[in-house]
Amino acid sequence: MKLADVANASGVHYSTVSRVLRPGSKGRISDDVAERVRSVARELGYQPNSVAASLRTQSTRSIGLIVHDMSDPVYPPILSGIEATLSPEGFAVLVSNTGYDIDVEIDIVNRMASRLVDGIFLATTRLHDPVVARCKELGIPLVSVLRQTEDATSSAVVNDCYGGMTDLTNHILGLGFRDIAVILAPQGLSTARERWLGIRDTLSQVGLSLPEHRVAHVDRMSAENGKQAAQRLLAAAPSRPEVIICVNDLVAVGAIQACRGAGLSVPSDISVSGYNDIPLVDIIDPPLTTVRMNLHDIGKEAGELMLEQFGAESDAPKTLRIASQLVLRASLRYNPAGKNRNARPGTLGPYTP
Repeated sequence: MKLADVANASGVHYSTVSRVLRPGSKGRISDDVAERVRSVARELGYQPNSVAASLRTQSTRSIGLIVHDMSDPVYPPILSGIEATLSPEGFAVLVSNTGYDIDVEIDIVNRMASRLVDGIFLATTRLHDPVVARCKELGIPLVSVLRQTEDATSSAVVNDCYGGMTDLTNHILGLGFRDIAVILAPQGLSTARERWLGIRDTLSQVGLSLPEHRVAHVDRMSAENGKQAAQRLLAAAPSRPEVIICVNDLVAVGAIQACRGAGLSVPSDISVSGYNDIPLVDIIDPPLTTVRMNLHDIGKEAGELMLEQFGAESDAPKTLRIASQLVLRASLRYNPAGKNRNARPGTLGPYTP
């Protein structure tokens, strides 16, 4: 079945059928004509020859999305947002997992390039990233999602992690907490660094700092690693902290498990907070206080930024920051034993020593 067959059956010119059935083709076609062509194409069982089209245009109408692990609940809402923007434009999104292996990541980029993807979304970006450099060498349009490079020389859509963690830390201080512990992610990631700086700077403004035994790190942001990090925090000092601020929700889930394993009740004995607001953290026991990243919006904006790159005369990079939202739930509670005894639950604002 060819375009010419659809044209003959529709009673319109070949070029009209081409503009209707080939995404991205230029030209104005009336709605009635377009619908007649599509209806005939469906009746005849027409399928476009994407291979031939790719050879003609050097475009496959496909875009890669590279992630560490698609089972991470952060990624599906981002993919959904990207597809909401790109699918109506005729693009398909191809997802690849790296397993946290940078060599695999570069190999994926090379293979995507050989298959003529029109662009790549990179959800694994590091502050100093050879994968970003490789995409530039290949001349592939690139949009980083969630994270960005130190020099911000490539386009990115990120969450305002600094502002989100500042709001959360201010709230925790306002509840009367002063003996605070944190679980941090590798500082070679912009998200991890901004969240740590949000905590550190907020505490510094009120004259507080964290001793070494109140800081733990995870190599990967998983529940198991969070559990192990929290166990280290609970064993590191004679007294337990009043609250554990976790770098993300999965780490927080692991921290809650560690607290329970130590015979502690959350939040009666110790409070825990997360970051991201991934699905289901509102129904765990206790529901998790966190910061919502608006992941679907990040994906949609990333899709728009990619489309802009296709039509741009300049390759000047652009960074978009999506606002965060503090989400208060039962894993964090007012601390009557804290120094700020005038604080009330829900208070936002600086801790008063």
